[in-house]
Amino acid sequence: MKHWFEESRFGFFIHWGIYSQTAQGEWARYRSEELGGNPATFNPINFNPQSWAELAWNAGMRYVVFTTKHHDGFCMFDSHYTDFKITNTPYQKDVTKELVEAFRDKGLKIGFYHSLIDWHHPHYLPDHDHPQGKNGETQFPAVNSNIYRKYLFDSVHQLMTEYGKIDLLFWDYCTRWKTPQYFDPDKLLQMIRTEQPDIIINDRMTYDRITDYKYICDYRTPEVAIPTIPPSSKWETCATTNGAWGYNEHAPLKTPPEAFQAGLVACVANNGNLLLNVGPDSLGQIPDHSTKVLRSLAQWMTWASEAIHGCGRASFTPPPLGIYTQKGKHLYLYLPVHPMAHFILPDLRDKAVAATLLRTGENVTLSSWGLEHACPNDVRLIPPPSIQAHDIVKITLAD
Repeated sequence: MKHWFEESRFGFFIHWGIYSQTAQGEWARYRSEELGGNPATFNPINFNPQSWAELAWNAGMRYVVFTTKHHDGFCMFDSHYTDFKITNTPYQKDVTKELVEAFRDKGLKIGFYHSLIDWHHPHYLPDHDHPQGKNGETQFPAVNSNIYRKYLFDSVHQLMTEYGKIDLLFWDYCTRWKTPQYFDPDKLLQMIRTEQPDIIINDRMTYDRITDYKYICDYRTPEVAIPTIPPSSKWETCATTNGAWGYNEHAPLKTPPEAFQAGLVACVANNGNLLLNVGPDSLGQIPDHSTKVLRSLAQWMTWASEAIHGCGRASFTPPPLGIYTQKGKHLYLYLPVHPMAHFILPDLRDKAVAATLLRTGENVTLSSWGLEHACPNDVRLIPPPSIQAHDIVKITLAD
């Protein structure tokens, strides 16, 4: 039986914090203190976690990863260890608690994103990835890193003990300027696995997460990229709907939904997951384009989900311009473009016994016509007139 992470294949990433107020993304405070947002005026009165959960579930997402604290240090939960938090805003409520309850009730697994670095805490040692160190400053005599390490430990302990079962922890962003030891990872990981023994943890405890296997943990996270050679471990790539992670009214892209269909299938075809991000605005609303993407994916998933959930890399080579996923004795041929003509399916002559178009349920013809001498091991798939780009053909294999 596959692990829930591999069964899910599709997750919902949410970057949300006070940086949404200035609508310039989650790194705004790095550029200027004035762009970081103001807790005194942060009041996301339109936040509706039930509608978010509904949107995600319908789009085929089966787990959520929420930014409990980004690099700016603002806690989107009712932290016991800082006043720089959501419950010290006009909104007052713990949005992490509300979100966890709504998504768990809908059936999604719960994941927490938590940044290792912190631009707000006075005892986090600044470096080049910190607003105070970006110009090369290196002397900060008042900083006591042990105080920050305790704060980080206590904060994560609270997240691991006060929000029920947590299924996933997404670390970010071990800076290139610090070794993993700066964060006391052994102590952190021991505590996390004691409190949440079934949790899976990503590979971002170390900046060099490709070679430093001690802190690889349970799954790898290539960002906005699909590996050409699938890792032997679980893996997940993250992407965002509009070219920005946190809310950015000047986001450079409006990526069409079809791109995420193709990207999701490509991830599954390489035994990986896609974590698709939205950046809600300061009122707690998911931007229109992101909502349109998720609703379009939901429509596609009404018939495509069986080619995604529980599927993985196929044991056969797909035809040109096609991508296979596989679950048991079923191959799923995804067509990112409208087919020019027939498809030649390599090595399936005596193996493929039936084919159907998932979107319509109609039968698809399999034939050996014209292949007897040139391609004796292959079979011809003849698409019906109703075939479209982004369709999926289900191919049943012989027992």
